[in-house]
Amino acid sequence: MSIQMISATTSMRELQKKIDIIANNISNLNTNGYKRQEANFSDALYQSIVKQAGTHNEIGRITPNGLRVGSGAIITQTSIRTEQGSMKKTDRPLDFMIQGNDAFFRVASEGKTYYTKDGSFQVQPVLNSNQVNLVTSSGDSVLDSNNRPIVFDGDYNNIKVTENGTLEVSYRNPSKQPTQIQLSIAQINRPNLLEKIGANRYQLPGTEANQVANGTLQIGNNDGSFRITQGALEMSNVDLTDEMTELISTQRLLQSQGRAISFADDMMGLVNTMKS
Repeated sequence: MSIQMISATTSMRELQKKIDIIANNISNLNTNGYKRQEANFSDALYQSIVKQAGTHNEIGRITPNGLRVGSGAIITQTSIRTEQGSMKKTDRPLDFMIQGNDAFFRVASEGKTYYTKDGSFQVQPVLNSNQVNLVTSSGDSVLDSNNRPIVFDGDYNNIKVTENGTLEVSYRNPSKQPTQIQLSIAQINRPNLLEKIGANRYQLPGTEANQVANGTLQIGNNDGSFRITQGALEMSNVDLTDEMTELISTQRLLQSQGRAISFADDMMGLVNTMKS
């Protein structure tokens, strides 16, 4: 296969991956707290063409010595853009919005801790108990500042949350003391390390202890970088106009690479039919 075909086919494969990323962004336009993804490209392997052995082989050469010939472009990283999405008022007591680009709710599932921007919470009865558990829309337990699932008595009457994330649960019996629980909020200082794992959740590589030690993660330290709003949800930060513009641009690049393959094939066919 010629260099031109290798370069074009490599680029076409990676451009198709970018189209898939754009399509995923568009499909999650109305997903609460969804963060758009962005493909970052880099040049593929270069080949340096130097002098051939024997000066007679260089006769008639017009290209410069050390000419660098590329092999197309590849996606080196799929980054997550954590810019704040717009606010949607719901007036639902269990809808919480984090106002802060890199602040996430900490949730747990099957012994693992994840991070999410989707604050559409629900209460779920605890088996063989009169208590309820605060969970996400996908059933993950919402964690408190002590790294435990948030649980309170099922005869609650009202739930309020302060701007710094303190949950106050009042009960139908006025003589019963309200329960105060601190939501566990994670501040991700290096959001480029976040990995999508599905169900609108993210995780960081390695352990939380290591991430806290190296400054990537902060837990439970509200220095004014975030604020909780009750009765509202954060929408996705996907801009449909930008995504459609990027989609059209990528499709045109894909078509140009397809034409490059066609031209290279025509040139090889022409060479094969030439008579000496």
